[in-house]
Amino acid sequence: MKPLYLFHGDDSYTSVQKAFHWQKEFEKKYGDMNVEIFEGEELTAGKFAEAVSTLPFLSDKKLVVIRNFFKNAPSEEAKKVSEKLDLIDENCVVVFTERQRADARTALYKNIKKQGEVKEFPLMDKPELVDWISQEISKQQSQLPSSHISAIADNVGPNLWQMAHEIEKIALYSNGKQISQEEIESIISPNLQTTIFRLTDSLAVKNRKASLKTLGTLLDNGENIIQVLFMIIRHFRILIQIQDCLNKGMGSPAIIKKIKQHPFAVNNGIKQVKNFTPQQLTHIYQKLLDIDIATKSGKIRMTTGDISEPRLALETFICTLCT
Repeated sequence: MKPLYLFHGDDSYTSVQKAFHWQKEFEKKYGDMNVEIFEGEELTAGKFAEAVSTLPFLSDKKLVVIRNFFKNAPSEEAKKVSEKLDLIDENCVVVFTERQRADARTALYKNIKKQGEVKEFPLMDKPELVDWISQEISKQQSQLPSSHISAIADNVGPNLWQMAHEIEKIALYSNGKQISQEEIESIISPNLQTTIFRLTDSLAVKNRKASLKTLGTLLDNGENIIQVLFMIIRHFRILIQIQDCLNKGMGSPAIIKKIKQHPFAVNNGIKQVKNFTPQQLTHIYQKLLDIDIATKSGKIRMTTGDISEPRLALETFICTLCT
């Protein structure tokens, strides 16, 4: 196998950080003069061939890092690069790193997998995420009780790009002192998809106060109300699909493959559907569609500066459901 790697996956933060760590460790050992970095849209097959076949300068190894080539390169150029992987010198290490999942159907992906190694980074589940937050909080010379860390995980979710930013905000605010969970929730910006999960949890147990508070938090943080409505509709559609799969005896891996959703979303959805009957989910979905149609047809009016009518419609939906 050639010293050829692809780092990619839904957890693009860890993927990018892994490549960056390799680069820094390589520079410590072989020097930065033997590191070449290419952005995906700039790399051509000719540049690639030259970079990977040139011997290192006064060293045993050289490193070539190629960022977001799968995402940004023209398909014809990617095909040409795929055909030149054989030119990689034994003294050259090549790392493709992506800020999203690479397309496994391409010739380049298949050839990297055949000749080198593909490292995929999935989204962290809740226990892994809590451990990661604890480690990052410690690096910031801060301390938080486990309940606070769990609340951060629930509010922000597995997007580590956003999570790293929120942890930095918390560290600056706390300045080494203990802060309350209420203060944390006032500091951080909740992730839309994760907050929709919280809203659904509250609706399942008919907690009107918590449901309205969660909706208010989303809108008060500047989320577009149409996007919020879309995400709520989408989430209940996924729950209906998950419930149907469960009723057919399908397990989590089969459901993930069937409905083509992230494992994080499916595994959380499996927990949530236990709180709803099929009739309840159908009724909820229909009510949400009624609001959606009314918004698009103009029966529920809104302007750029006035979202009071669609907000009232969603709040009425929550209150009715929680009665």
